[in-house]
Amino acid sequence: MDNYIINKETLAILPCGEKMSLVYEGEKMIIVNAKPNNIIKRNCMRYGSTFDGRLKSAEKITGTSYKTPILVSGSNKLIFFPTSSPRLSSVAWINMMNVDKTYYNVLKKVSVIVFNNNTLVEFNVSLNIINNQLLKSMQLEHYLKKKRIYRA
Repeated sequence: MDNYIINKETLAILPCGEKMSLVYEGEKMIIVNAKPNNIIKRNCMRYGSTFDGRLKSAEKITGTSYKTPILVSGSNKLIFFPTSSPRLSSVAWINMMNVDKTYYNVLKKVSVIVFNNNTLVEFNVSLNIINNQLLKSMQLEHYLKKKRIYRA
């Protein structure tokens, strides 16, 4: 698949090799012939804005300029956060609306996100990073709800 459309069931977009992504959608895993950043950028355009425009807006709202969450689509309530700098090839993007809980697996030394549908996905980043990214995403969501740009 080349042109993946992000939707409410999209859980996470992870890098898979040099130029591909593994997308967790509902109960499925889909291989997409595009890097995670390219999928996010294409979908920002599909839903009415550029990635850079969304990024600048989110930076202003959250007061952060590093690993900033992105509103991919307001009408579909799609806020994604990166697990690392979007400049790195190892970046994964997580749909904050589908996150149920997080924890650290001490045996495997990985952070785990449990999604609303009980899908577990492991990440090689600290639990603090995941939780800080969730907090920034919630801050963005709160602001957008307050301004009625994004409805609950």
